[in-house]
Amino acid sequence: MKQGRWCWLSMGTLAGIAGLAGTFALPATAMAGPATTIYSPIIDYREWELELKGGMFDWGHGDNGERAAKLAFGYGLMPRWGVEVEAEYSQSPGHAARVEEYEFENIFQLTEHGEHWMDAGIFAELEHNRLEHSNTLVLGPMFQKETEHTQANLNIYWMRRLSALPEDGMHDGGPGGRDELEYQVQWKYNLGPRFQPGMQAFGSLGDPAHLHSEQLRLGPAFFGVASLGNAKKLRYDAAILAGLTHGTPDTSIRFQLEYEFF
Repeated sequence: MKQGRWCWLSMGTLAGIAGLAGTFALPATAMAGPATTIYSPIIDYREWELELKGGMFDWGHGDNGERAAKLAFGYGLMPRWGVEVEAEYSQSPGHAARVEEYEFENIFQLTEHGEHWMDAGIFAELEHNRLEHSNTLVLGPMFQKETEHTQANLNIYWMRRLSALPEDGMHDGGPGGRDELEYQVQWKYNLGPRFQPGMQAFGSLGDPAHLHSEQLRLGPAFFGVASLGNAKKLRYDAAILAGLTHGTPDTSIRFQLEYEFF
């Protein structure tokens, strides 16, 4: 009965978020930012998380670079439902850093951790860009496969642009469509809790109706976690990513620091 109630609650929440997608429209100008994170579908119930995420694209190489940082606060709200709120600061060459986005994220764990061949979950997020006065819905499945020494993750996200203001609809003739399909891939090898080498990839397939390899960043990554005692942990990961398509920045650097406690 508890499992059934959780499923109905999860589906009701997702339906409510997805229902917003048909309300507004704005053309997509998509690219995952330099502070983007690859999430796991596993929820730690009642655990608090305080996170700092950051990164940069092609900084120091002309006017197309970008630096960004995110401050995030998360909580394991239910045994299979975690939430997180974020504020993102961004900066382009010649401009001061500004608060660009606010994000509200939900992760719904669908399977018992380790019970099946693969763990699965659903990611749902609402983003508000205060500079462009626009909103975005992000929704999609999450998969995780663990072995004795390795962990692999695949997240596939459907992004739909939403407008915060009715007059934004007049710009529908601009480039791009309202929808975009993005994916994230991560693999790591467990040499020990404090150091785990691996790789990360962030890509875009463009409009789901006309799939093509629009953007791809790929490169080595490093992970680790240190116990601080009293159920407190400090977790980190970082990556250096190369752009493998014409529309992708040549070099990206990203990192994440996460303080976890109960």
